[in-house]
Amino acid sequence: MKIAKLFSGIFAALGAVLMLAALALSLVSLNASPRLVRVPQGAVDQSQALLDAIAKGDFDAAGKTMYGQPELSGEPEAEDAAGQKIWDAFVGSLSCEFRGSCYATDTGLARNAVITALDVSTVTEAVGERAHALLTQRVETAEDMAELYDEENNFRQDLVDAILLEAVDQAIRENGQTASFDVTLTLIQRDGQWWVVPDQALLQAISGGLTRR
Repeated sequence: MKIAKLFSGIFAALGAVLMLAALALSLVSLNASPRLVRVPQGAVDQSQALLDAIAKGDFDAAGKTMYGQPELSGEPEAEDAAGQKIWDAFVGSLSCEFRGSCYATDTGLARNAVITALDVSTVTEAVGERAHALLTQRVETAEDMAELYDEENNFRQDLVDAILLEAVDQAIRENGQTASFDVTLTLIQRDGQWWVVPDQALLQAISGGLTRR
C-alpha cells in the first residue's frame, strides 16, 4: 500500500513537471521563428533556375522564374556602342552563389545568395577622364586638322565615337572592379507553383545600376 502511494505521488509530481514544461515550451514558441520540417523541392529548383539564368545573362529565363513573370530586358536603355560594350562586360562578369538552403519565414520561404559582377560605376567614372586624355593626345599628334574637325569646325563624330570606345575598353580593363550583392530570395507558392518574388535589391544586383527598358 505504501509503495502504491509512493508511486502515485511520483507520477503526480512527474505529471506536474511535464505540464509546466509543456506550458513553458508553448510560451517560448510564441516568439520562435518558423521551422521548416521539409524543404520543398519545387522551391529549391526555382531558386536554382533563377541563379543559373542570371549567371548565364539570360534575363528572359530569369523573369520566367519570378512571380508575375516580368519581362526583363537584357539590353541597356542607351543604344550607343559604348553603352552596349559596358553592358556586355557586366553580363559576362556575372556569377552567383547560394549561402545555404531554403528556410521558413512568416510569409513563405527564403534563400540567401550572393551575386557578383562588374561594378559599372568604376567603369563609367573613369571613361570621361580617359576619353579626354585620348582626345588630347589625338589633337597633339594630328598632322591635318581634317583628321579632327568636320566642315562645321566640330570634332568629327567618327573620331569621337572611336575615342569613346577606346576609353571604355581601357576603363573596363584597367579600372573595372567587381561588386558583390547580398540578396534574399523570397519564395511563395501559388497554385502549386513556387515563384521568386523580385525585390529592389535583386533587381539592382542584376541591372548593374544601368537603366533598362
